[in-house]
Amino acid sequence: MFVTILTGRVAEENWRTLEKSYERAIRTAPKGVLSSMLIQCQAEPKLWQIITTWESDEVFNNAHEQKLTNTCVDLFCNAGSTPYRNEYNVFGRYTRV
Repeated sequence: MFVTILTGRVAEENWRTLEKSYERAIRTAPKGVLSSMLIQCQAEPKLWQIITTWESDEVFNNAHEQKLTNTCVDLFCNAGSTPYRNEYNVFGRYTRV
């Protein structure tokens, strides 16, 4: 499993644009995406992130090479932000059912 976190600062007047764009984009998530969340920081409301869980780093890298990961970058850019992405290997996981 592999996780990417895309982070950007979004002005308040663009929050709804980001939310609506995310809702549309996630309907056609690339193959290999296990989950994705758009989150907003409570302490710093202009700070937004898209956290995506991938089957593996290989699957992410393939999607990235095909430029399929640009969609989420574009969401932030269209909301007036320049995001950055961090990538993480997953070593443990817990899910309550």
